[in-house]
Amino acid sequence: MRKRLRKKMSKDWEWYAVKVLYECIISGDPASETLDRNYSNTEKTFEESILLIKASSFDQAYDLAEKEAKQHEIDYLNPYDEKVVWKFVESIDCFQMFDRKLQIGTELYSRLLHVPKGITNEQVIAQYYPETVVEELVDKNFILRNKDFNARPNFD
Repeated sequence: MRKRLRKKMSKDWEWYAVKVLYECIISGDPASETLDRNYSNTEKTFEESILLIKASSFDQAYDLAEKEAKQHEIDYLNPYDEKVVWKFVESIDCFQMFDRKLQIGTELYSRLLHVPKGITNEQVIAQYYPETVVEELVDKNFILRNKDFNARPNFD
């Protein structure tokens, strides 16, 4: 009986994409012998991540996403011998997915931006997605996501 009830309940569940926010907390002093041109301690880093959640409601999707996000919290030493902690901050948004079957091209998340009529596409990108406008010689997103860089000692 329980299995039948569980199957019936799961058929009423829907897929949700829940955007969660993590904060990167770096502590400790860098080892002087590891410092290179990529080192910087002038900014805080946050990561938006979108989790695929199956739930019976928006509220439950948020709850399940928070539990899942907390399981993804990690800590490690970076190449500069500083302690790095990725800490869950908050669930930011929830999007109910309308496609029942996940496949190439399935929309996982959508966000509407309301901007003044006179704003150009370039201004929208610069304002809402500044990380895509690379003006520096060092691409910080590449460095943060590059497993090879983060696994090696830093030598120039």
